[in-house]
Amino acid sequence: MLNLFVGGVLFTPITNFMYDWIEVDPQVRKVDAIMLLAAGQHTPIIFGRNTYQRTLKAHALYRQGVADKIIVCGGVQHPGQPATSESMAQLLMKLGVPEAKIFTETTSTNTYENIKNALPIIRKLGIESVLLVTSSYHMRRSLMIAKKLGLNVYAGPVECYEKDIEDSGTRSRFVLEIFREYGAHVYFRLRGWV
Repeated sequence: MLNLFVGGVLFTPITNFMYDWIEVDPQVRKVDAIMLLAAGQHTPIIFGRNTYQRTLKAHALYRQGVADKIIVCGGVQHPGQPATSESMAQLLMKLGVPEAKIFTETTSTNTYENIKNALPIIRKLGIESVLLVTSSYHMRRSLMIAKKLGLNVYAGPVECYEKDIEDSGTRSRFVLEIFREYGAHVYFRLRGWV
């Protein structure tokens, strides 16, 4: 029975249908700042796949002139290591973004805190509009949080390639991310964060 369920989820359109509900169309436009949300970090120089994708997306948007500031959000994931946002900032600088254009939020432990804890930076810099950069499956919830916190925010999602891949390993990661995101929607709604 379990094999039937797993096969049905992995190799049928069910997951893509679930993904379609949480997907948000890109709203890329000129804004005051790009807000980049962190994902996983294994060591100060080895990120999870989503963190790399998000950082590269923010860099590309910065190079396109969408904004001249990047606010990077993400706290410490492993004691004794720098905040994920600081490590991401280092990568952005290696890619050519000037240090003076990068601002880090270093105390958050989840998506709600990413955005809430960045508000003082946004206010201090006089930012009126932000382009939110995160994974496509993570964008709807992130936008809901940002709007509830009063931000003038637009979506800059990382493109989703997993939904079109038939490799079972990649597909299984995609399925887990989708189910996790649905669970996070429920949890964040119960907390009153969305």
